[in-house]
Amino acid sequence: SSVECLSDADEAAIIRLTHDYCWALDTGDHEALRQVFTADCNTRLGGEQHGVDEVIARVSAALGPLDDSQHMVSTHQIRRQPDGTVTGRCYLQAQHIRHATPGGDQYIVAGRYVDRYEDTVDGWRIAERELVVMWTSGNLAVIRPR
Repeated sequence: SSVECLSDADEAAIIRLTHDYCWALDTGDHEALRQVFTADCNTRLGGEQHGVDEVIARVSAALGPLDDSQHMVSTHQIRRQPDGTVTGRCYLQAQHIRHATPGGDQYIVAGRYVDRYEDTVDGWRIAERELVVMWTSGNLAVIRPR
């Protein structure tokens, strides 16, 4: 086969990263993302971010005005490519809540994250992440600046 699976321990550590990402977003502990991403990561989470500081700024700006959010990931597929690169993807559903928004308080984003991971001296980290939106539902005004 052209791709191979990782050890159970490596796969579990990578999946835990994706969970830690969700908890950092939903608890507002955005500094915890420094334990999720490489310092020089590249992401596309609505616009492009270069480096973990820009990731933290992006999620803080997007989620800060909300009253709550709930990010859930599932159906992980993680593989080591023939060149040694470790890639993965997982599905995402993210619920966003902002009370007293004209038109409704909820906005859902569903899609997938497409990732590249690196095994660093501090453990596995996300080096690249792209949010691919598949569908949305609810009131877009929830996530728009007021």
